[in-house]
Amino acid sequence: MKKQKGMCPHCNLYIRSEDLIEVDHIIPRSQGGKDIYSNLQLLHRHCHDDKTAMDIKSFDIKSFVGSTHIKGQNTEEPDDALIVTSGSEDERFS
Repeated sequence: MKKQKGMCPHCNLYIRSEDLIEVDHIIPRSQGGKDIYSNLQLLHRHCHDDKTAMDIKSFDIKSFVGSTHIKGQNTEEPDDALIVTSGSEDERFS
């Protein structure tokens, strides 16, 4: 709290004694952040919820940058797909 001068770094408002506060990893552990004092901060509970949502959204976007896969699209090559026709299995593969 002293390091932050009594303020929430997310909303820049003072943290009051009656406020609910939570400890937050500045760089989330899921994104490589360390569990060390310099990577921790105190946030209002609702600010922590907002930051966590933004961290997740940011991480999801970064993980797909440069990816050729688009969710919901078929990425198989046409000749890799099994073509189902009517008739018995013997007729299709003979």
